[in-house]
Amino acid sequence: MSIKKITTKDLRRMNDSDGLVLQGCGGDLQEWLDEINSLFTEEKLLLNGTKFENIYAFENEGLTNLLFPFNDSAKLDMGRLAIWRLGSHEQFGGTWLSDYVPNRLSDFTEDEAENIDEGMVM
Repeated sequence: MSIKKITTKDLRRMNDSDGLVLQGCGGDLQEWLDEINSLFTEEKLLLNGTKFENIYAFENEGLTNLLFPFNDSAKLDMGRLAIWRLGSHEQFGGTWLSDYVPNRLSDFTEDEAENIDEGMVM
């Protein structure tokens, strides 16, 4: 299991992905990964003995946040996860990546370099 540090620019490029963002994850990030896997298994959000293997950590607005991507390593009961996210929002600040980026980072981008060039006056 690994936790890769990324930037908000990297997040803005993830327009073909989705996942669960937990906000304000202070302390040992490996502990967060282990505890979320344990909690999600207990709550029957993770299926068939799967777990999150590789997640991302990023900083924004003074908070350390974790992105648990929806991919093949973690099989999820999405209905249960949606209910869990709503019920635990005050505690974990959980939101979908597809909501987080447009609401906190302006929006997704195809290519960051392309956006920079568009704003240049020649």
